Amino acid sequence: MSSSQTPSPAARSPARWDGRQVLFDVQDQDRSYPCAISLSALQDLSEFRRFKPADLLKCFEAIRPRIEAIALGKLRARSADPTGLLHIWSDDLTDQPPVPAG
Repeated sequence: MSSSQTPSPAARSPARWDGRQVLFDVQDQDRSYPCAISLSALQDLSEFRRFKPADLLKCFEAIRPRIEAIALGKLRARSADPTGLLHIWSDDLTDQPPVPAG
């Protein structure tokens, strides 16, 4: 798989809600990196402001390709080999185009 492709849904690890953020893994060049997206960043990307815990993972999966693209961009911008959890915060979304309605 080239680094510009995202993994197929079957190859993705399941996302998990830990009470504060959604945890997931992103693949880049045959390596898996642990990531997290904050609740506020997820809300900003989805344009929803209120979630029941059961709805969070459903919302995440609906926009997962976009979230993974943001994570990959942040991962590739690092100068050193990344270690630890890569966080996506609302501030990371400032250059992202708006989500189309519908």
